[in-house]
Amino acid sequence: MNTRTVRILACALSALGWCLAAVAAIAGSDIQPARIPAGDIPWPHSSSARVEGTGMRTGLQTLVVAGDAKSNGLFTMMFRIPANTRIPPHSHPDVRSCFVLSGTWFFGYGERADESQLKLLPAGSHYTEPAGMNHFAETRDGPVIAECTAIGPTGTTFVNPDDDPRRKP
Repeated sequence: MNTRTVRILACALSALGWCLAAVAAIAGSDIQPARIPAGDIPWPHSSSARVEGTGMRTGLQTLVVAGDAKSNGLFTMMFRIPANTRIPPHSHPDVRSCFVLSGTWFFGYGERADESQLKLLPAGSHYTEPAGMNHFAETRDGPVIAECTAIGPTGTTFVNPDDDPRRKP
């Protein structure tokens, strides 16, 4: 490599480093120290059928365990989805990195719930939800606990407006 190329590369890497540091500082500013054993996770007692950033199904329990999903910044949400739950196609404005913590999750991408597109994801599996990409999911014989981390704010847009419980009285 010639000297000019090395300088350009060094400047680009330096700028990238500063950008990443700024994003990390902004994104992590709302995260507080926390240690919660699995048995002490404070799941809500009621369904989260109208909580932004979820599939909004009856029986779904949602808990933000770090950060604030409604603000600009890093957050982590946990979902407890009952057995035999179908989540229709929808998207979120945030990019998500998710893990299946327990159970078997059936997850697919697309504008319609096509069973042939579902992939079986057992506990320990990873999946992503790119910003604006429609996805759908379901549980079968057992419940699922999943966890997603993203940079907010979050929201939910259903492909079919009739699937949106916020539209119903």
